[in-house]
Amino acid sequence: MVSSVLHVLRGQVDIVTCVAAVCVSILLLRLYSRKLSLLWVALAIQPVLWIPDSTTWLTQQWWSNYAIFAIISATVVVLLPFGKPPRPSYDVDKEAVAAAETKSVSRKITKDNLGDVVDDLRAFYRAGLSKPLETRKQQLLGLRRFFVENEAAIIEALKSDLGRPLFEGLYYDVLLPVSEIDHAIKNLHKWTAPKPVGFSIVTWPSTQWLQEEPYGVVLIMSCWNFPINLALLPAIGAIAAGNSILIKPNSSSPACARLLRDVLPKYVDPRLLAVAGPFECTDIECSQLLLKHRFDHIFFTGSVRGGAAVMAAAAQYVTPCVMELGGKNPVFIDRDVDLDLAAKRIVWGRMTNGGQVCICPDYVLCDEAVIDQFCELTKKWTREFYGSDPKTNGTFGRINATQMARMSKLLANPGGTVVVGGTTDPAANFVEPTVVLAGPQSPLMQEELFGPILVVNKVKNVDEALAIVNARDKPLAMYIFSNSEAYQRKVVSNTSAGGVTINGTLFHAGHPGLPFGGVGTSGFGAYHGKHTFDCYSHKKPVLAKSVWRDGGLLSDPFFLYPPWDASKIKILRLIAKIM
Repeated sequence: MVSSVLHVLRGQVDIVTCVAAVCVSILLLRLYSRKLSLLWVALAIQPVLWIPDSTTWLTQQWWSNYAIFAIISATVVVLLPFGKPPRPSYDVDKEAVAAAETKSVSRKITKDNLGDVVDDLRAFYRAGLSKPLETRKQQLLGLRRFFVENEAAIIEALKSDLGRPLFEGLYYDVLLPVSEIDHAIKNLHKWTAPKPVGFSIVTWPSTQWLQEEPYGVVLIMSCWNFPINLALLPAIGAIAAGNSILIKPNSSSPACARLLRDVLPKYVDPRLLAVAGPFECTDIECSQLLLKHRFDHIFFTGSVRGGAAVMAAAAQYVTPCVMELGGKNPVFIDRDVDLDLAAKRIVWGRMTNGGQVCICPDYVLCDEAVIDQFCELTKKWTREFYGSDPKTNGTFGRINATQMARMSKLLANPGGTVVVGGTTDPAANFVEPTVVLAGPQSPLMQEELFGPILVVNKVKNVDEALAIVNARDKPLAMYIFSNSEAYQRKVVSNTSAGGVTINGTLFHAGHPGLPFGGVGTSGFGAYHGKHTFDCYSHKKPVLAKSVWRDGGLLSDPFFLYPPWDASKIKILRLIAKIM
């Protein structure tokens, strides 16, 4: 091999053998590799390195010329039908757009005309208005301006609805969506490009690809805990994919819902994105009115019970759904860990947005050897973050009014020892950041808490912790604190969860390259970054057969068609072996 490399570097190669070797490399890549991975490239260039050593032997064989000719011919035949997939060309029917505008002009959205609003969105979608890439880009830029120009109004609305601190409101509901928009605009051309699919002897000669296709008119049903983020983050991918969108904000966060209804249409084309609500009815009634109508895709964020109701309504139209639900998210704590850092990150994750985050740590399974120390450290970090009076220090949010009675009832009988916190003020929608040392039978362990209460359980070892987690529904998130790779691997491999962060909390949901979503009762489907675009796109397979003037010898093989005799069956078996 060394001598082969030296011969190649000196230019001592036989040109015919060199061409043959390059052809072998191409055949390897085309036949056996779907992507140009470094491994396959390395394997494919081996024949080139063998050229000088093989030349002497090869030229001495009587069949050498025939073999070289066959290799080169096979390469030409394989490559000949393969072409670059064409980019989609979107036509806008201007007459249809004008007709739809005549019907929908100056239409005010009310609970009584939701059907007409859906019909308008569908008419504009069918006219092709939402599909051109430039239209998608302009919609995304308008959405970006909404966040940038209304930053103060968004922060104020969040403070009014949830008492959201400035830092949390700024990051989750302004800066994060803007970052997602910039990412979508930057990659829009690449995301929408047809994706070539490799050679198959069954369909050869042909060119094949996956073409991204928008679903159509999509419904986004937001939740009250992140009323701006959860309404518009999915909309970014829906716009990028070319859909028309109806957003239903959650009326339990009325200031944010009004902001979306009154201000957002000024920044985006209302023919392609509409906001339904808030109306003079309950949030459930509004949802029921909307779900009477057919959509091409539904994105729901909320409770398991709410998700089940949405799916039942969607079933009558066989509408695909994405369900972003929740669950009790466990935390595993090994004895071999930095307890101070673990307590710090767990308290921060649990108390973010007043504990009203679907991926917040819900309960801790702590090794009995370190549980006392861990509890003391949670007390320390709770005081460090929120002071002696969290109600007035401006760094801690408020509980949604609809959840306050439930929180007060849980803390009235926690079924364990309160380590820190525990007080409530229903009049101010305030629940103090709380840590409770309890067992699996505690009332706090029976349902998702969705508030600033962290439950700490004592376990003897990781196996006991695994048994507790696996006896419950699959959570949306799971957290592991351990310095042992074996411990980490054991937990990840023997549990099921929507997502996992090791030695931290919440972080996996903040990485734009990672999909965010649940499994089982915590939901299905995923979004964030490119995954949001994928969520709203149908990957349409397209195969273009090549038509040759070869009498069907290669391009239309005779054995495909009946009657099928023994010889055709033999050919079929042969082809099946090399597929």
